[in-house]
Amino acid sequence: MSGPGRVSRRVLLGGALGLPLLAFARPESLAKRPAEFAEVGNSIQMTISLPALIRGNDEEALASIDSGFDTTLEYRVTVWEHGSRLKIASRTLVLKLRRDPWKKHYLLRTKGSSGWIKRSFESREEAIAAAVTLDGIRICSASDLTRGGEAGPFYFVEIMAMRNPLSRGRGEGRGTETHRGQGRDAEWFRRLVETLAGERARAEKVVHVRTNPFFLVPR
Repeated sequence: MSGPGRVSRRVLLGGALGLPLLAFARPESLAKRPAEFAEVGNSIQMTISLPALIRGNDEEALASIDSGFDTTLEYRVTVWEHGSRLKIASRTLVLKLRRDPWKKHYLLRTKGSSGWIKRSFESREEAIAAAVTLDGIRICSASDLTRGGEAGPFYFVEIMAMRNPLSRGRGEGRGTETHRGQGRDAEWFRRLVETLAGERARAEKVVHVRTNPFFLVPR
């Protein structure tokens, strides 16, 4: 129980049931990355790390960061209901990472609704670890989901992470969020056409993964 004025936080259980995922856009070909989910107020938050986006032995990527020019990371995050065509929500996050040659530290900027949020790090390793980790980001509203517990329904998150993207897919906007039931058939058809046409996100590095399924804990 939470006392007055306190924000309720509940960790959501992952559906470690070996559930097959949706058949569109070949999700079965996507690598699985474990994620943690939590409910905070009316927000569903996710934490996941994607270290493959900037590997410690990628000399070109590391040299680019140390050059003082921005390395841009773009994360396209989409929440799907398991076993259906229903898209719950989507958003895009943009981060920029570089070394400040004058202050001799690493600067990580995250694009927010009111501007850039800045963090600085002494070491490159710490800066990269923060840049490739989505830590407690909001992915949708709890009210968009159905509370069914272990019986389902289940949900999962698709993440398209890009390092220095060269182009933006049609209809994708920064910081946008699409809610339950909005254009689900159009979204399904667009993704199917893009898959059949061989259209892929273009970037120096692309990491396309899906999370473990999760469900909303009954109250």
